[in-house]
Amino acid sequence: MERLSLERRVEILEQHVELLKDLPPRITAVEVQIAQLRTDTNAGFSALSYAINRMHSEIMARFEQIDRRFEAVDKRFERIDNRLDAMDARFDAMDRRFDAQDTEIAAIKQRLS
Repeated sequence: MERLSLERRVEILEQHVELLKDLPPRITAVEVQIAQLRTDTNAGFSALSYAINRMHSEIMARFEQIDRRFEAVDKRFERIDNRLDAMDARFDAMDRRFDAQDTEIAAIKQRLS
């Protein structure tokens, strides 16, 4: 490798120093961009969080509406079940009467035979 003259080495050093002079403004620009990115990211996450919370609230409200509807349907089914139970009791009573009449008719037939 060839040894550079002192003059050439000073020139190279001056070029490097010139490049380094541009560094602080560039670093400041990057810092500003990072700060803006942080602000934008925070704003974006805040908006996203707000939207998610709003959707969660809407979904929970809809579930509550559905629950109330199911409660109303359950009450209707309960009333229907009660009415059907009453009908079953009446049919059972009628079956007992028919059975009693069948027994009476069988006894009459047996006396007549």
